[in-house]
Amino acid sequence: MSAAEQHEQLLKQMAWLDTLTAGLALPADERALMVLGCIDVATEHQAAIALLYKTELYGSAFALLRVLMESVVCGMWLRRCATDSQVAKFKKGDIGRKFGEFIADLEPTLGTTTLFSSLKNRAWTAMNGFTHTGFHQVSRRHSPGKVQPNYSEEDILNLLLTTNMLGAIAYGEVIDMSKNKTIIAEYNAKILMFSGRVQP
Repeated sequence: MSAAEQHEQLLKQMAWLDTLTAGLALPADERALMVLGCIDVATEHQAAIALLYKTELYGSAFALLRVLMESVVCGMWLRRCATDSQVAKFKKGDIGRKFGEFIADLEPTLGTTTLFSSLKNRAWTAMNGFTHTGFHQVSRRHSPGKVQPNYSEEDILNLLLTTNMLGAIAYGEVIDMSKNKTIIAEYNAKILMFSGRVQP
């Protein structure tokens, strides 16, 4: 699949998930509102990456991937793992947890998946480089005789695939919070198609 095709698939998935979650009845206690705030930030980052790809602002798109992942993990951790004391600390901006600790807490609540730890182990150094203007970002600003964006098709495809996956997870958390069995079943059935694991 080309980056352009993956971008089109990303847009279709975003539109479908936005429609699917519109009007869902969701909890509104303090913890839930913080979780939903994190997830809303995540879906905004996802939409921004899609828009930045379209306008060929690839460096900025790559810079957002780390914060997209952090938003998803933080929201899920607050919902599934955080104690009341940790929620209170989060409100004060002093959670005292490293990102790897969030993941270590979170993954046991998700069954057997190691998706987040695998992604962190494989790509975290690069994500940091892109976000903080490190070597991964700077080295892709050169073409022969020019300083300009020079991102490979493979790099961009991986960016869009990861954005697609993280966005689907974010929306899935909202859908799970709704406890709407019909919507949950529709999400579970169709998300496989949009992720590319099942052909339409």
